[in-house]
Amino acid sequence: MKVCIHRGTQEIGGTCIEIESAGQRIVLDVGLPLDTDRDVDAKSLLPDVKGFASPDDSLLAALISHPHQDHFGLARFLPPQIPVIIGEAAHNILRSATFFTPSGADFKRTIYLKDRETIKTGPFEIMPYLVDHSAYDAYSILISTNGKRLFYSGDFRAHGRKAKLFQKMIKTPPKRY
Repeated sequence: MKVCIHRGTQEIGGTCIEIESAGQRIVLDVGLPLDTDRDVDAKSLLPDVKGFASPDDSLLAALISHPHQDHFGLARFLPPQIPVIIGEAAHNILRSATFFTPSGADFKRTIYLKDRETIKTGPFEIMPYLVDHSAYDAYSILISTNGKRLFYSGDFRAHGRKAKLFQKMIKTPPKRY
């Protein structure tokens, strides 16, 4: 497993993480940086990931952890052939928002996250964990591939309206191999 953090280590927001295994890749979040000037062409901020500008069969999917701009804001500029893995309610929210704002998004090829139900794509097993966050339908993600694992917290908290989800994570965390 190789991990490349394209954005999100030196600022809050604009998260984009690329994971590669066995020559295939997925991307976790394609966020718009929070400090983006409104006059900037947002599409020009897409990270330099093979498959974002032109098709690349090694890019299997983009995964969106939750419907906040700093996690999905640039995903609307992805080529439509890239599958987007996202919570169903989150996708419905973003699709509905397209009527009101250009920052909404309607992804053409979607795979829906469901709490603690594994999704397999290429060499990756994706286990979503529904978490408490101010964005509805937010997930932390466990990525497993070739005997290695990465836990991506997305944005989660322990003090919100659904704090019981944090307690559930503590009581039943991802299992050891």
